[in-house]
Amino acid sequence: MTEKMKTVCVGRYLIDVPDEAEVSLSHERIDGFDIHTVEESTSEFQQRMAAREAEIRRHGGDPSRGGGIVGAHDLRIPGMVGRTVVYGRTRSHEFVDGRRADVEWVSVEGHAHIEGVSFTLSANYVDEADARAVEALLGRLQLRRENDIPKAPGFCISRAVFAEPLPAHKSEQIAMHFSMPDHPDVALTLLSVAGGRPGPGLLARYQELDGSAGADELLRVTKLRAEKRNINGLPGEELVERIREFNFTTTYTLNWEARGAGENLLLPYISLEAQAGIGERPGDKPAGASLHEDALLALWDSVASSIRLRKDTPAPAGATREPSGSQLGAVASAGDVCPQSGWWRCSEGSADMSVHGGQVQYIRKGDRMPQALLLPRQTLWQKLKRIQPSVESPRPTAWTLVDKRHRPRSQTAVALAPAVVPAPGPQAPGEDGGTIPLGATVRTGDACPASGWWRCEEAHALDGARWFARGSLMPPASFQVPAAVFGKSAGPELIQRRSAWALMRRAEKPAAAVAAPAVADGLPAGAATS
Repeated sequence: MTEKMKTVCVGRYLIDVPDEAEVSLSHERIDGFDIHTVEESTSEFQQRMAAREAEIRRHGGDPSRGGGIVGAHDLRIPGMVGRTVVYGRTRSHEFVDGRRADVEWVSVEGHAHIEGVSFTLSANYVDEADARAVEALLGRLQLRRENDIPKAPGFCISRAVFAEPLPAHKSEQIAMHFSMPDHPDVALTLLSVAGGRPGPGLLARYQELDGSAGADELLRVTKLRAEKRNINGLPGEELVERIREFNFTTTYTLNWEARGAGENLLLPYISLEAQAGIGERPGDKPAGASLHEDALLALWDSVASSIRLRKDTPAPAGATREPSGSQLGAVASAGDVCPQSGWWRCSEGSADMSVHGGQVQYIRKGDRMPQALLLPRQTLWQKLKRIQPSVESPRPTAWTLVDKRHRPRSQTAVALAPAVVPAPGPQAPGEDGGTIPLGATVRTGDACPASGWWRCEEAHALDGARWFARGSLMPPASFQVPAAVFGKSAGPELIQRRSAWALMRRAEKPAAAVAAPAVADGLPAGAATS
């Protein structure tokens, strides 16, 4: 796993993770403003902004629901489309030296759109002057591809970097999460918070916990490491424990922590935490570590030892990729803007605690991630009275992207229309397949301009995403005829008609398409290899 690594920019630091790791960033903040990122077109951005302003206006002067608009204007930043909205004026008072002083607060949102990516900076209960701070920050925003490492110093966020020189500020925060597809019991989180952290350190806190633990718990926990550890000039403390669970499985917790240095943005509080052997969902019994202890420690040391302050030169281990939106395994918290339409799995719930709406829910890109409403199992008395109790967790719900489809995975027995491969002959002149941009569309009957995965643009088509070779003629889309009276259709059960296809990813014919085409995307045999 550590033979091939990729570099991820997290705030002002870099970290190397295995190339196959699925990485996501969350909890992004700068100068007190929450940051949300959405991939969308300019027209979608403008429609969303118009709807947002209309929503605020409908709320009137109710601060608890957003309040009325105090002021709104377009951004005056070259190369950027956007708008700043100030709303929800709230009046209050405070006492200074025994005297009452009236104060006013507002909410501020700065929205910007650059080349298919939108950014929102928002904060509540701030001064009206903070609207100018939003625009100053957005003026330093530079777009970057998913795994690009910026050359200029600054603060990295998803798909962008706030490049120096930045306006004077004291707060920055960001978290990185990565998971291993082949080892779902392994999870790692890197948290960076400017300002340092007062109080006792990592080892002192755990020593205090050990003092209050029972003898049985102490016998089940083995400390593999408990010592100070300096990583690339960052003084910190490391604690690695092996735990024998009650179900006789073995799990591991691995922690490293650097306390930071006050208001120094280059020396934030940094916490690296990893777990192995955890259950797939909160409340599940520990599954046991899928990695041998030596392999797990080797992975931990490889990742932890790579934490370093980003200089003004690109990292050699970094790999650039085509921007592809959020990958499977991405994690978003309740209140965040959904970065990818698809099916998201809730972290809450258990055998005795279901989730309202289901453990896995479809959430559209741009919508706010919901806070899960938990439904405890009813007692007999509650069933008789038809009462369903509900509980809302005090912590934000975490959602994991498990499927990018517009509908849940399902098997279908129909045969999809194949792509017709013309007879061999001299290839018609045309644009090289490697230059065809992602998102390019072609219609049924046109020659495929690039080998890769193409998505049918019809929402109800059975085709989904399919692989086509360059030069083959794009097929029609297949549709299931709805059942009529007595569960039978009045005509044919399957129809085919012309459609448009959009390029999702350029790729030569994958080996998996030959061996098991139906497994990769839930389609019948032949669907992925047409």
